[in-house]
Amino acid sequence: MIDETMKTLTEELISRGTSYDIDFLKRVYADDLKFVRILPDNTVQILSKQDNIDFFQTLKDSGAAPLNTAHTILFADSDGETGTIVLKRRMSQGAQEQGFLFTITWKKRSENWQIVQEIVAVLSE
Repeated sequence: MIDETMKTLTEELISRGTSYDIDFLKRVYADDLKFVRILPDNTVQILSKQDNIDFFQTLKDSGAAPLNTAHTILFADSDGETGTIVLKRRMSQGAQEQGFLFTITWKKRSENWQIVQEIVAVLSE
C-alpha cells in the first residue's frame, strides 16, 4: 500500500534535503523532532531538529556534492492527520556508500505536514 500524499511529501523531502535546502528542512522538521539513528553494531544515536539541521548545514557549507536521491518506498500510509512511510536509500557517508532503512512519521499541524520522528537504520552490507 502506497499513500500518494506520503509518497509526494517524502519525495520532496528527499529532493530538497539532498540538495541542502536548509529553509525547507527548518519548516518540514517539527520543533519536537526525534531523529533516531541505529548503527550496525546496535548503537543508537538520538538527534534533535537542530542536530539534524546542523548536519545538513555542515554539508552545505563544506561544498559537499548533493546526496544520492535514489530510494525505494516500501510502505506509505496516512489517516489524514498522521502518516508513516518506510523506505530504503543508498547514500555515501564518507568514502563508502551504505544502505539505510528509514521510517518517517509525519503529522499534520496547522494544515501543514511536518516530520515528528525519523528512524534510520544503517544496514550492514
